[in-house]
Amino acid sequence: MCTIAVLHRVHPELPVIIAANRDELYARPARGPLLLSTDPRIAGGLDEVGGGTWLGLRADGAFVAVTNQNVGAMPDPRLRSRGAAVIEALRAPVPRDAIAALDPRAYNSGNFVVGDGERVAVAYLRAGPGTLAIEELPPGLHVITNNVGAHALHRAEQVRALLDPHLSAPWDELLVHLHAALRDHQRPPDDEIPVPSDTPYPREFLLAIQQVCIHTPLYGTRSATVAALAPGRVVHYRYADGPSCTSPLIDSTHLLR
Repeated sequence: MCTIAVLHRVHPELPVIIAANRDELYARPARGPLLLSTDPRIAGGLDEVGGGTWLGLRADGAFVAVTNQNVGAMPDPRLRSRGAAVIEALRAPVPRDAIAALDPRAYNSGNFVVGDGERVAVAYLRAGPGTLAIEELPPGLHVITNNVGAHALHRAEQVRALLDPHLSAPWDELLVHLHAALRDHQRPPDDEIPVPSDTPYPREFLLAIQQVCIHTPLYGTRSATVAALAPGRVVHYRYADGPSCTSPLIDSTHLLR
């Protein structure tokens, strides 16, 4: 699943700020944060199954992150890892161009957020129709989840509501609010949550993923990332290796120095 908030040119000192949860099966092994490449210097979590990452940062301020999509079907395990595409894009001279060149038939559907300390875009990859469309994000607060299906919308609206009053706060204060948004458990009453009829997922799961920080018996929020970018560099990089609600955001900026 995953939730990615992007503060694009709304902070007086930090042009791009990212706050993201990674949601995944507990049984899928992962580690982080790690130095994923030395030339170029890339840091992020490591998916030990697919060999990729859900959010990678490059020392020059470039980043790529990915969410899956709720498309009414389980992922096809025969297709390439979207996380591997994240690292490959960050190894390319221009990550945005590398994402734009992806073959949409080679991956399960996903939303790739790609940018740097100056601009940010979202590439919507649709495996079914075989399309990839890139949308430039204007200045503002943007929250990217899974983009398809009404049951994904509440998390995005909740993050917006929690962050909107604090967008210009000093970094140390803003960091507290970013972490608070990522660990939030609020959700609407169950009878107000629409559940699509064509989904392969059980109702209880669809209700649980309304929360920003997700907990189910087999699946939930596994880690969190907060990063602040400026042109040519990563100013701050914080990583929580565990559920956002119980895990501290550890300063990992040294990995990108």
